[in-house]
Amino acid sequence: MTIDLVETRRIGLGSAPDWLVVANTVVEPTLVVVILARDEALLIDRTIKGLQRILPSWGEVHVVADHCKDATASLARRAGAVVHIRSDRELPGKGPALSWWLEKTHRQANARDIVVVLDADSQVAPDFFLRMRSHLDQGAVAVQARLEPRLCSSSPVTRLAAFSEIAEHRVNDTLRSRLGWPVRLRGTGMAFRRGVLGQLAGSLHTLVEDAELSILLAAEGFPITFAPETYVVDPKPADESGAVRQRARWLKGQGQVLRSYPAQILRLLTKGPAGWSLLSSIFLKPKTLLVPIKAAALFAALMAHTLWGGPIWIGLTLLGGVSLLMDLGVYLFSLRYVSDKKETMKALALAPLYLALWLKSLALSVVSGNSWLRARPRAPLSPMAEAPTRPIRFVRGMEVGALVAVREVERVIGQGP
Repeated sequence: MTIDLVETRRIGLGSAPDWLVVANTVVEPTLVVVILARDEALLIDRTIKGLQRILPSWGEVHVVADHCKDATASLARRAGAVVHIRSDRELPGKGPALSWWLEKTHRQANARDIVVVLDADSQVAPDFFLRMRSHLDQGAVAVQARLEPRLCSSSPVTRLAAFSEIAEHRVNDTLRSRLGWPVRLRGTGMAFRRGVLGQLAGSLHTLVEDAELSILLAAEGFPITFAPETYVVDPKPADESGAVRQRARWLKGQGQVLRSYPAQILRLLTKGPAGWSLLSSIFLKPKTLLVPIKAAALFAALMAHTLWGGPIWIGLTLLGGVSLLMDLGVYLFSLRYVSDKKETMKALALAPLYLALWLKSLALSVVSGNSWLRARPRAPLSPMAEAPTRPIRFVRGMEVGALVAVREVERVIGQGP
């Protein structure tokens, strides 16, 4: 019999809540990897088998087959996962699916269990599970691993998305962590104490469960700990069609979050720079367009100062200049983590054109209704459409293959949910 009390580091709050502390005796926690999958027969078998090679003996993989029309459930079960089939036509999205899974499995769980949420295409570092548990054992209740982008094509859109992710994790989230500020959750590579997740996830209903959980956790005083020493490979959409659908889902979900949680967002605004930083990382997108927008605003302030003068325009010019220099510094520093700097710089030069993609995404988010917007194909790619795979060194220390199959991906993705 052991005594194991859980320390929680809540912002501005005192002792750990009663539901998290188990006195006198504690059942050894179980590690549960949850994959929320919708028509992922193309990937699920490989993902589960890859996880099981490094999963500790006290862990298991659960797959929520969420309104699947393909063989996701049978393939996941054959690969050794515990499969839960959700087909009740309730709200779409990973957030409602996660809430459903927590309710379905709560009787055989305990508050100290570790829940790791991964995507159906996730590949994790060999030390991922041990590193995440180490943070939780030290008192964290929510942990986000670093995401390492994987290029699935050499298009500027893919490179911009990957570079933006590198800048956010390698620089911005690292700085937030060193300042003791929370980072945002990213949808994959997330680990929680089940007690905390169960307390907050019951109300999940938007298309962006990562943003929703980030706001709920921070507003309740639970910090989100960054784990930069381990990573999850995060494949980027292979083409513009997938990128448009993914961003449309983000935009629709962000609107849902803004409408659903005004009180929590206001609470974060009152927390000062830590809260402002978290909100900016969630809502200020796309990052790669902020620099040209700030540059245009700075130019406008300079022109206004030249024409009319006055301290207001001087102040706005200085503020805009400092903000622009900080952004440029972040991007220049982030280039050290990119091996193909020349191609990345070319993609950055095209960042203003990236606006067209986001405008398409905005339009799609308005007209798509309740449809689930997929960023990945739902059926195997045709061999005739596949180009030869060649290695691309993009992130330092990681060599990945790039698959160029744009027309076939567009065809499959274009089939809709």
